[in-house]
Amino acid sequence: MRFGLFHNLHDLTKRRDYGDLLGELRELAAICDETDFDVLWMPEHHFSVWGRELLPNPLMTAVDPATRTRRIRIGIAAAIVTFWHPLRADEDIALLDQLTGGRVEIGFGRGNYGLEAANLNPEANPNDQAKNKLVFDEAVSVIKAALTQERISFKGRSMSSRPRAFAPTVHTPSPTPIISTRRAANWSSSRSFRAPARTRCRCGRW
Repeated sequence: MRFGLFHNLHDLTKRRDYGDLLGELRELAAICDETDFDVLWMPEHHFSVWGRELLPNPLMTAVDPATRTRRIRIGIAAAIVTFWHPLRADEDIALLDQLTGGRVEIGFGRGNYGLEAANLNPEANPNDQAKNKLVFDEAVSVIKAALTQERISFKGRSMSSRPRAFAPTVHTPSPTPIISTRRAANWSSSRSFRAPARTRCRCGRW
């Protein structure tokens, strides 16, 4: 059995210094690293409407606790890939995994709030579940391919109509990851994905 701590950076008063909140995250990371916790999880949220959405880029944030710890794995639960260009997400995930020495656990999410999507990608508005899922599935397909293959090509329904499209064949970027990935979609059913030997990649649907 594995134990993880999920920490959503938040300030319901909207008055605290952001540096203090990051300091608490560092303290929690150190405690987890020194005890029997296996993973420290962080979410992605935007715009801080209610004071619970104070971590817009967990991939960037994860570098900080990773440099201050030795053992604990760093988990993203989840990267809202409907708001990312999938190739950029692939690059950042792979780079983060290299910076952490292969300690990344990455989850993919569809997004919860219409406000976030309205500003970051209206095509992925969660109030339109069918379109949101289409954008999500295509983004995850591209990211999985880019993380596990030397070349990829993809043309999807959502990407062909937006600037998310890319050249017919893309050399996937360096660095290559050493990752363990999980797919957060509808919190039901499960399926596994076996990646080539060049990565340690485990993908599943939460």
